[in-house]
Amino acid sequence: MRLRVLLGAILLSVAVSGALAIITPKTAEAIPAFSRQTEKSCSTCHNAIPKLNQVGQNFRTNGFRFPEDKEWQDVQDLKHTPLSARLALAGEFNKEDGSAQSSKLKIEDFKIHAATPLGKTGKFSSYAIATFVEKSVALGQAYGQINDLIGEVGHGLLNLKVGTFDVALPFLSHSQRVITQRYFAQEALGILGARNRGTIGDVSEATEFYNTAAELNGQIVGSEAGDITHRYAIGLYQPHGLNDQNRLGDPGLYATYAMTFLENYTLGLIYKHDVVNSTLDPFTPNDKKGVNKWGVAGEVKLGPFITTVGYFRSDGLPNTVGVFPGNDTNRALQNYMAEVLFIPNRLWVLGARFDHLDQELAQSASRTTVMGRYNITPSVYCQAEWRVTDSGTIGVTPAPDSLNGRIYLVTPF
Repeated sequence: MRLRVLLGAILLSVAVSGALAIITPKTAEAIPAFSRQTEKSCSTCHNAIPKLNQVGQNFRTNGFRFPEDKEWQDVQDLKHTPLSARLALAGEFNKEDGSAQSSKLKIEDFKIHAATPLGKTGKFSSYAIATFVEKSVALGQAYGQINDLIGEVGHGLLNLKVGTFDVALPFLSHSQRVITQRYFAQEALGILGARNRGTIGDVSEATEFYNTAAELNGQIVGSEAGDITHRYAIGLYQPHGLNDQNRLGDPGLYATYAMTFLENYTLGLIYKHDVVNSTLDPFTPNDKKGVNKWGVAGEVKLGPFITTVGYFRSDGLPNTVGVFPGNDTNRALQNYMAEVLFIPNRLWVLGARFDHLDQELAQSASRTTVMGRYNITPSVYCQAEWRVTDSGTIGVTPAPDSLNGRIYLVTPF
């Protein structure tokens, strides 16, 4: 019965995909509001939606502006209305050791985006996204940015951003996952992008919460394609509590730096002073203090391949009473990640990721995910994923290993 439900989900996705291929305009883009404003195609900014290329990273840091435009349109008519939406349908298959398999078809989420520079000089830019899922509404990223505090107009040498948003590397973040499965560096360590909190069960599917922050950011973009590009940010933020006990009272600090050279090579560093974000330690002592987290990552684009690797570390937890011996235990969490995307043409994207979490004094965890995507139009796509999870331990109890399958149909408009 469950297999028939999953099969029905796949057939429904294919049928809807075929209909969309007929009725959806071929000029549809990743975030149509940007396309309407800039009159550029999605491939200008994306390698594979939603992953940004160098042009897309420049565009985002620069307050959604291309410097060559010199001035920007006021929001004055429907063409320039900075609104767009995205609907995602999903079919699921889940199997945990010791449990019966399950499957379901659902609306994964419905998102409404708004983003634009304001005024002819583009001095101020804004971005907001609201997500409707399972009869509730969640506000995701929502921020304003004052552009060009110093330097030429339209180049984003130094900007001030305030609101709730991704705190991550410019090329590796929650909002740029082509493989929808979350990174351990996001889900367990809380060092990349949005984070989950207070979740019982599968934390990899939990609702995501963003940090509220004030950030100075900017970039130095070379005049020639092969020149070195620098992107940098430093900020203060107030992290969400993981639950009522596990929270950092004082604001956290973070800094990021990324360098792109020879067009296709990128190196990045990130540092955060934060609380540990891991259900692998559910015991939260009252005297929990902030911990240091840091990571280093690199990305290489060679022909149709994009390879990303990263190492991320958290200092660990002090005084984990009742779980590990001693009252001064500091348990480190380390994460190793490698991902490869193969984009042979505009129709197909294939990918694989291996993610490993090494936790001191406890069994490690790992996750292997593979995916395939077919682009019906430049922005409407059908995607399938399969992951195998070795869950390690939660506290002192082994967590069940699992197999999970997903198929998505995603359409923006």
